[in-house]
Amino acid sequence: MKKTLIGFIITIATAFTAQAQDLKPVKIDSLVTVGLPQEFQKKDTLGQSIYTGNGSFGYMIVIKAPNPVNQTLKKEKDLNKVFKEYINKVQADAGYGSTILNSKDTIVNNIEVRDFTLRTDNDQGIQLRKFRILYTKPATYTFQVTYPEQRQELAAKEVKQYFDSIKLAPGFDGTDQYTMYGKFTGMHKALKMAIGAGILVVIIIVIIVIRKRRKPAY
Repeated sequence: MKKTLIGFIITIATAFTAQAQDLKPVKIDSLVTVGLPQEFQKKDTLGQSIYTGNGSFGYMIVIKAPNPVNQTLKKEKDLNKVFKEYINKVQADAGYGSTILNSKDTIVNNIEVRDFTLRTDNDQGIQLRKFRILYTKPATYTFQVTYPEQRQELAAKEVKQYFDSIKLAPGFDGTDQYTMYGKFTGMHKALKMAIGAGILVVIIIVIIVIRKRRKPAY
């Protein structure tokens, strides 16, 4: 109860004193640009480039990590497998009390990315870590922002600003992710869902029409 009350007081105080700060466009490489806090830090280690910075309501991280040289994705299902393995690893590293929320595909400039939220409950209280994963043939880009769950509403604008700031180079498309992009390899899962929904609607209409015809007239 005491921890909850202190958190509530901090949240109210923050609401009156803090505003979402303007983010500075930072060029990660020739393909990717993202907005970061003015006083961000960059560190290169073990072949990875890591950018970090404190926003008004959350802590922002960008990681560019090279992919294995022998890793070649052929189809969209291979890309989805990479996303699934990544999410499982994030949750495993977070340990007990962690939960994956709102995992979904998002399209950014004709590129398929994976968004999800990791919710953790530990000695630091309940934290939300929002992720966007961008996979390309040479490297994987991780965009992340972390903030206390109690600040979720306050952080919403800054979080949106952060993810909306991710820009990709013109001409960058699915061919930079897997080799069979743009070639027919079966129906896309979204198309399958749309066709399935359409068939279901037709079946429902047919059933209604049949029932009306069978209903006796008085």
